[in-house]
Amino acid sequence: MPKQMQGLTSNEGERMNESEYIVTNKAEFLKYLKSRFPLVHDSNVFLRDLHYGLMSYVEEVLNNKLRYLDAEKIAYAVAAELEKQGIFKKIDSRTWLLNYPEFALPRVAPPAKAAAQPAAAQP
Repeated sequence: MPKQMQGLTSNEGERMNESEYIVTNKAEFLKYLKSRFPLVHDSNVFLRDLHYGLMSYVEEVLNNKLRYLDAEKIAYAVAAELEKQGIFKKIDSRTWLLNYPEFALPRVAPPAKAAAQPAAAQP
């Protein structure tokens, strides 16, 4: 368990510190989510993907198992903070647009057109 998370006793304190930890380490958290869900720059992020990804992240990285409702509250808190930072753009109460250029798909140039070759003369 990371140093910031040790010595907590109340559920509320743990909840706040987990969301702060995730926001502080947002690049690591977003990479973790990308390994679990299709996260691409300018794509939608859904609440349940964020919620379940967060539960799994906290369990694997912070060695702490969250209750479903607690994890949902943390997911909303993390989403609100990422909105403030411009990483999420709210679409509706459960959907955000991801604004994270590091996750942009590589651009693919269209294939160069081959020069038209005249057909061989028929004898």
